[in-house]
Amino acid sequence: MSNPPWKPLFLTHIETLKPPTFTLATTTTTPPSHPSLNPFHDPITPQPASHHLTPRCRIMIYRGFLTSLPPNPDNPLSSHNPPLYTSYLPTFTTDSRTTKTSELLNTSKPGECIGTSAGEYVEAMFWFESTQNQWRMRGRTYLLAEEDVDDTPAVTEVLERYIVAQNTSPEVQERKKNEWTWKKEVQMHFANLTPSLRGSFANPPPGTPVSLSDDGGVIKGAKIQDEDVMNEDGIAAVARRNFRVGVIVPEIVERLDLEEDDAKARRWVYWIEDGEWKVQETWP
Repeated sequence: MSNPPWKPLFLTHIETLKPPTFTLATTTTTPPSHPSLNPFHDPITPQPASHHLTPRCRIMIYRGFLTSLPPNPDNPLSSHNPPLYTSYLPTFTTDSRTTKTSELLNTSKPGECIGTSAGEYVEAMFWFESTQNQWRMRGRTYLLAEEDVDDTPAVTEVLERYIVAQNTSPEVQERKKNEWTWKKEVQMHFANLTPSLRGSFANPPPGTPVSLSDDGGVIKGAKIQDEDVMNEDGIAAVARRNFRVGVIVPEIVERLDLEEDDAKARRWVYWIEDGEWKVQETWP
């Protein structure tokens, strides 16, 4: 599928956002583990958790479009994969043990380590203060794990529909295509993080009570330096096992432009129909 008409302007806007944050909206039917933290808890007439669809929002960091990480001279694996492809699929990173991951995959067991998987539908919302533009992307998510992504065609074959060749010659494409792998793509995302963020994936499981976090020899506050990123044992190996690249496949994209006065404010809605992007200009 070709690059959509909204991509160039979105890239222009995202360059103005430092850091490039967005709000990720998910839903869950799993209440907090402690009743006092559950806003739907009724001690008199409790209802099954499945009756309550609860929205959840989080601020995330946009990590670039899939297969085309933004240039980063501090990434020790910047040339790990040949730069053959591009896409319009926004990416983020997450820990496989978080409740967010269980919501994305619709599991009832937060902390369960699941590999490369297709997930649920989400909405990502970007706000650009400098241009007074709001972007919203709705679509399905996919999570990529280093250990099994090359062996999960049910996911990678879907994502391959949305990647297109970069401006390289057919000869280069043919010569380099066997060097490109999904596993390397995940590894590049991991290496693209700071040493502290890399190490955070070897921290105690998210949500572990602080009173228990000194048990079991867990690692807290570790840093994974550039030279250790690809170690197959120790902290780096633990962190990479917990690390996931999240991918959103947008099906509907909306841009709201409030930079002009009320008379000129507009909203554009883009959607895919018969394999092509359509657009309609609307009132906000």
